[in-house]
Amino acid sequence: VPSFWFIMKKRLQGKNYLYDFYFKNKKTLDVGCGEGEFLKFDKTLIEGVDMNEEVINRLSREGFKVKLADATGLPYQANTFDMVHCHNVIEHLNVQDAYNLISESARVLKIGGEFVLSSEVVTKKFWGTFGHIRPYPPGSIVKLLRKQSREEFNPIQNLEYVDVFYFGDYFPNKFLYLISAFLGYFTPILRREYFLILRKK
Repeated sequence: VPSFWFIMKKRLQGKNYLYDFYFKNKKTLDVGCGEGEFLKFDKTLIEGVDMNEEVINRLSREGFKVKLADATGLPYQANTFDMVHCHNVIEHLNVQDAYNLISESARVLKIGGEFVLSSEVVTKKFWGTFGHIRPYPPGSIVKLLRKQSREEFNPIQNLEYVDVFYFGDYFPNKFLYLISAFLGYFTPILRREYFLILRKK
């Protein structure tokens, strides 16, 4: 995973540390691409899907490679992408749809490709968003990767756990934000968001 100092360096440079560390020069699918913030890093290599028809039509007119699609049924052949990016989507899904998002992301990844899944940690702020259905802590997702998931779902055996890292809460004050980021990365204090990295076997 990117070191804390790598993250801070990229932020001071005005760059996206996640893109530079994981996705640069790799064919990537952005699941739940929203307004296209992540797509803008590379119009050629990054493709996106979203359920918002108006946004997809606009992004398509602007030259982005996007498709109107549900994250639970991705309109791509297996083994298509080097990477899959999914940021703050899974917490908006019910359990069955969240499971399908993970299994579909695994399906479209090439062998050795990585799935970077991020979501919010449970805080009071988590439940302050109307569209949040339920949290999915990293440990609960990793359980699905076991040979016997011991869940009501079949295990997802073609993914393996690589690592997870956390980031702190946001503060408008830069000093407070730095402290929060440091504590969130190195300790359980002030954690706001996790980044779970899974690899296709």
